[in-house]
Amino acid sequence: MKIQAETLWQSVCGELEVSMSTMIYNSWIKPCFIKDITIVDDDRLIVEMATPSGYHLRTVDERYYGQIKQVIERVTGKTCELALVVSQQVVKKPASSKVDDSKGSLFEEIDKKDIFTKGLNPRFTFDTYIVGGSNNLAFAAAKAVVDSPGVRHNPLFIWGGVGVGKTHLMHAVGHALTRGGIEKVTYVTSEQFTSDLIQSLRSKQVDNFKKKYRNVGALLVDDVQFFAGKESSQEEFFHTFNELYMKGVPIILTSDKKPQDIGQLEERLVSRFLGGLTTDIGLPDYEMREAILRQKAGELKVTLDNNIIESLAENVVTNARELEGVLMRLVNASRADNEEITMEMVSRVVGITKELEKRKPPRPIKVISMVAKDFEYRNKDLTGKSRKAELVRARHIAMYLLREELGTQLVKVGELFGGRDHTTVMHAVEKIKQEVDVNQEVRNKVVNLKQLMYSH
Repeated sequence: MKIQAETLWQSVCGELEVSMSTMIYNSWIKPCFIKDITIVDDDRLIVEMATPSGYHLRTVDERYYGQIKQVIERVTGKTCELALVVSQQVVKKPASSKVDDSKGSLFEEIDKKDIFTKGLNPRFTFDTYIVGGSNNLAFAAAKAVVDSPGVRHNPLFIWGGVGVGKTHLMHAVGHALTRGGIEKVTYVTSEQFTSDLIQSLRSKQVDNFKKKYRNVGALLVDDVQFFAGKESSQEEFFHTFNELYMKGVPIILTSDKKPQDIGQLEERLVSRFLGGLTTDIGLPDYEMREAILRQKAGELKVTLDNNIIESLAENVVTNARELEGVLMRLVNASRADNEEITMEMVSRVVGITKELEKRKPPRPIKVISMVAKDFEYRNKDLTGKSRKAELVRARHIAMYLLREELGTQLVKVGELFGGRDHTTVMHAVEKIKQEVDVNQEVRNKVVNLKQLMYSH
């Protein structure tokens, strides 16, 4: 069966648009298109995807290749080999949209208020943000920033994995600050900051660049880990950060790692990032996943039976983006086939079967019990105060599995182990990470325990 490139790309874009921030989607996905599709056999495709430039190709390849490939495979039901090429066959823009490169589009004299508000996603507010055990501390910190801008938690550094809600929370702060009367609230990715800097250097408009970023009421910078290795960007951001901080301007930053774990990041920036409050967001727990599904279904105006919601919440245990993507696939299939969403459709479209349901990861307390049993201890031994070396190792491994496999928030892990401080948990997790790399005995133990986790 022939697959139309344009039709496939529309389906892929529809799914990616809900799983990415608006800025990332518009910057990196929207300019691309599928140039050619080769059907190798019944189960395999070669998809040639075009990007507008070499730089664009490298960025997509490094950051979004896996996600695009995964979506294509879900949409087509076939294994995909994705080949990226540079092609100038892009959508033509009206002549009126052309900009004199000598000025640079970012520095044109346009409505200042529009510059600093249009980057915020209108959907990402506190009202639409689901709060649970994995993000309640980050949420409380964000609220504190709004209550005392530039005074409490400045900077606020939010870190966590892909799709856990960092950008949503950041945008929610931006909207709340705007409503509170702060003008020139600006949101930018680290990539866009770097791109703006390069453009300003090329057009000899560095002063305009500095004015743009140093005369703001609040600065929200997403994915600061991408500053790593970019010396000029780090240099400029360091001075921008200092000037804003001295003015008492609220600064909110996000990353997929905590500051000290970002490689090739200057120590002076790490020090600045750690100068406020650093908080993490973990993977959503079952209750949060169910709440996310119900909220999204309401937004899409679709009705789902409780058993469908519960099945999805039990089995899609990654992140909020994945949950939304799964729901969108079901909604699209429902509308295309003009039929209601049923468990049979869930099984067909999403692949959730009774066999998969048996393999869902255990709850945190079961992980603690499993580790305790494997080390021949009782639960209360692991959660108690004993400092015996072998017991401490078992306790650390249990903490590691809860954090790394289930995405349990550091504070929540601490609570499960007798109210220990989140820094204690962080130290334990880092210690086991290091031992897994150098200690064969620990590595084997962790691997065996992971297998046990998913064998029930």
